Amino acid sequence: MRFNKEKYITELSKLVANNAIPINVEGLKRNVTFLKSKLESLGFKIEIIGENTNEPIIYAVKKSYETAPKVGIYSHYDVEPTNEEKWNSISTALTLKDDRLFGRGVADNLGIWLLRMNAIEGLNEVERPEIHWLFQGQEEIGSPFAHKEFPFLEIPKVDVWLEETGYFDLGTSRQRFLTLNEDSKLVKAKDVILPALAEYDFTTYTENRSLTKFDACPFLTHILKDQPYLAIGPNDEYSKIHEPNESLSMPLIEKSFEQFKELLKYYAK
Repeated sequence: MRFNKEKYITELSKLVANNAIPINVEGLKRNVTFLKSKLESLGFKIEIIGENTNEPIIYAVKKSYETAPKVGIYSHYDVEPTNEEKWNSISTALTLKDDRLFGRGVADNLGIWLLRMNAIEGLNEVERPEIHWLFQGQEEIGSPFAHKEFPFLEIPKVDVWLEETGYFDLGTSRQRFLTLNEDSKLVKAKDVILPALAEYDFTTYTENRSLTKFDACPFLTHILKDQPYLAIGPNDEYSKIHEPNESLSMPLIEKSFEQFKELLKYYAK
């Protein structure tokens, strides 16, 4: 299945309009409702931790064939407030301009987990591993609920954990891979997803560290441990995370869709 740009923009528009900042309880709830509906439509079995709270944790599992390898994904559905007066567009109205999508939360983290969901939709059982997906809704306020609950989650060991996003350096035409606990399968995985960049003539480089976080990350603190870790995604130097005019490159969204799909197919073997 090819990337469906129209569908993606329609869905992301709804998420951006929800304005799921920490003080907007209704916006957070709408993002949770979207997640539950979308994940269930994709065949995930969902566990809700703290269902009666404003920012519950969602642990979703999509089974594959009986002996399938496992892949974990970490994401969050809340977004950071920004200074509305400094936006060139309305922050809660997704805007496409010059091949970039502008809107609060698109790069951190709504647009990334949505493209990954759309990639999963196009894979059959033998093309994908068993997927364990963990969402939380307090990332922008230090993740107190996740720090409390993540240590008690019964998540099996996985072949690789995928971070919430990654980075492209457009100035040098390079994609950055962040890895921890690399094994031979992860080393090979980086080669497998390179062909998606061929038409852009990008090169890649790897740094042995985690994604930079503004606060202590509950996923890195309580979940990852000694398991392989990879951070990839469409963010770039113009994404402006936590700033006015936050955006993602539409071409890099499509490339990240292709890379994620190929990564899952590789880990399914």
